[in-house]
Amino acid sequence: MDLTLVNDAARATHLLGLALGFGVAIIADLCAARSLFRPLSRHEFEDLQRYHRTVGLGLAIFWLSGLILLWLRTGFVVAEFSPKLMVKLGVVSLLTVNAILIGRIGLPTMMEWAGCRFGALPLAHRLRLAALAGMSGAGWISALALGAFSAMKTFDWDMLSGIIGTIYFVGLGGALLTATFAPVLSFALDRARGLRSF
Repeated sequence: MDLTLVNDAARATHLLGLALGFGVAIIADLCAARSLFRPLSRHEFEDLQRYHRTVGLGLAIFWLSGLILLWLRTGFVVAEFSPKLMVKLGVVSLLTVNAILIGRIGLPTMMEWAGCRFGALPLAHRLRLAALAGMSGAGWISALALGAFSAMKTFDWDMLSGIIGTIYFVGLGGALLTATFAPVLSFALDRARGLRSF
């Protein structure tokens, strides 16, 4: 058996999983972000559920192909794992846990408050949803960066953890700030609409 062909096929499949998961996750985040300005429609909730299933498929493809690549390159010998590989495993694990939490907590919470703008939700719910969205965005951007920038292969643990940590800090911090000040945005939008009606 030609392992080069297996490696190439696994790499191509790995990129497919990344593209599918990342692309659809961004679409889902943008769809959910519409709730900052208006309540989501029933059709949009159905879209979010469909997006979530597609992201799950992308993650499954990502994991399966990644494990094949891991076996080909290291034989699952932990001593052979590079810092980049360890960080990548951590990022994909966080993405997987986050996807499960979105399905079990995020989507049901949004359905419970259907008909409301994001800013009308209680602060605890807003922060929870924002944390899930921030972790998702940061995770997919981190996975893309780890896959796209070949220079990261030579980075040590400190450099990689600093870069990925910054991505998570910005993504999560931005999402939590948006959730905290969402009612102010809702008030400003209502006021602007009221002024335009005169």
